[in-house]
Amino acid sequence: MRVFVARTAGFCWGVRRAMDAVLDASVSKRGDVQTLGPLIHNPQALSLLNQRGVNIVETPEEAHGGTVIVRAHGIPIQEMRKLKVRQASGEILVINATCPEVAKVHSRIKKWSAKGYFTLILGSHGHAESIAHRSFAEAGSAIVSNLDEAISVPAEHLKKVLVVAQTTFTTKDFNLIVDELKSRSIDMIVENTICEDTRRRQEEAERISAAVDCVVVVGGKNSSNTKHLTFLAQKNNKPVQFVEMASELNLDSFQGNEFVGVLAGASTPTWLVDDVVDVLRQHGSRPGRLKELLEEPLVSPVLLSSGMSVMALGIHSWMGLTRDWTSIFVIFAYSMSMYLATPFLDPFGLGSKGPARARYLERQKTVMISLAVLALLTALSLGIHQGKGYALAVACASALGLSYKLPIKFLNRKFSIRAIPGSKDVFGTLAMAIIGLVLPAWQQDHFWVWDSLSALLFAGALVFSRSIILNLAHMQKDQILGRETLPILIGRSRSQFLMYALLALAWCFNAAIAIKTMNTRAFAMLTLCAIYPIVYQWIYHIRFSAERPRFDPGVEPAFFLVGLLAL
Repeated sequence: MRVFVARTAGFCWGVRRAMDAVLDASVSKRGDVQTLGPLIHNPQALSLLNQRGVNIVETPEEAHGGTVIVRAHGIPIQEMRKLKVRQASGEILVINATCPEVAKVHSRIKKWSAKGYFTLILGSHGHAESIAHRSFAEAGSAIVSNLDEAISVPAEHLKKVLVVAQTTFTTKDFNLIVDELKSRSIDMIVENTICEDTRRRQEEAERISAAVDCVVVVGGKNSSNTKHLTFLAQKNNKPVQFVEMASELNLDSFQGNEFVGVLAGASTPTWLVDDVVDVLRQHGSRPGRLKELLEEPLVSPVLLSSGMSVMALGIHSWMGLTRDWTSIFVIFAYSMSMYLATPFLDPFGLGSKGPARARYLERQKTVMISLAVLALLTALSLGIHQGKGYALAVACASALGLSYKLPIKFLNRKFSIRAIPGSKDVFGTLAMAIIGLVLPAWQQDHFWVWDSLSALLFAGALVFSRSIILNLAHMQKDQILGRETLPILIGRSRSQFLMYALLALAWCFNAAIAIKTMNTRAFAMLTLCAIYPIVYQWIYHIRFSAERPRFDPGVEPAFFLVGLLAL
């Protein structure tokens, strides 16, 4: 079975923004966190939020202190005023997580309603967004959900009318209804307020459903935009399954050799999509264990470990160290062992990785643990070859890495390194720097030299940047699961600033050395390496964060670029 996943599958940027607001509030310790109405239309995501202590209230009066978050769909202006009055009196803190695209519709309605225009909202009856829109229409309003209702709109409402749309309305229905209304209206203003993300999802739904044998749509059953995706897929006369989670799939309907397209609504978490995709792939002509292992999950540790080794080679050259291939292989083996082993040492079990990832790890458990043990023994053996001090340092780093997630009992008390806020980002960077750079420099009596310290800072900044970028990308899932990464501890913007500052500081120190020695090639390579993580984050996690990229190079290319310093 071939499975094709829509690039737009998963949270849209408006929903992601609302989720960020709720999760940030849930760890801020400013009292109870409540959303006015369901934050989004996805029961699984709402259930996870509830586990994090986020509750739902239906009216402003039900909110009892703490923080009240306005959902992504927006709320009627009358309810917003009540919340602001209570906030002014110090009773509650209000965070407005209304999608900016929804807020734009509010402003359009306010503008034209003040000029006496009746408002027609093309959308779903009873939907939270449409209800909120109507509250801004002081000159009257009505909801039109289909062409038949458009035909039935009284002539008096069409004398002077504004037409807007619920942001998740279908583009084709919008155009059909507008054409009908135009033929009867005297003075009509049309504002196409369907958001760009919705338009792209609908276009992709039509394109994919036309090319595949069958379609699976993942999302909440009460989600308007997900229902529209299902409708569009059905128009191509292909079998369509509309599920909220993988357990709802009717696998008996698949023969195992189909080409299946997977779509998902704007309020569907990516981990639910991944779970559905994994179940489909395993049900069909599943890949062999070896082929599956050689796909992305094993490629990642090999790519990271290779990048670390090549970067160490370049930094050694930049530090003026004698080339030592044994230390290069130590960092490769150490990185591989830690990456492969740590998922199986999580006290919360494999389930904390998400259902799809957990099933993969369970299938590959024997092979991955065997490879991790082999890599660790290789690192320790090479460390012994380098000397007792070197071997001891590798052994200590390995012990700390393997015990990072495990509870440790000491003097009748339990604690874990993982419980230290932000420890993953800081300790991970330090371990790689010590094994790959500090030990070789110390062995060659070249550590307490300015060039060496500057080079060490540069390598540490790149490794730290990779950790921060990955944690920022997974921030929502980590917050829901209660993980204490640095972005969660100090916030998204502060983490980015810290990353930029560290890269800038490391570049300044090393660029000064390159200028002093008139090494233009080194200056160019150092500049490119420092800029790469920033550019990568902007392209893949900021500018185009609402879609799945066809190709994601990761941060590792920066490590390989550093290796060019050894040439």
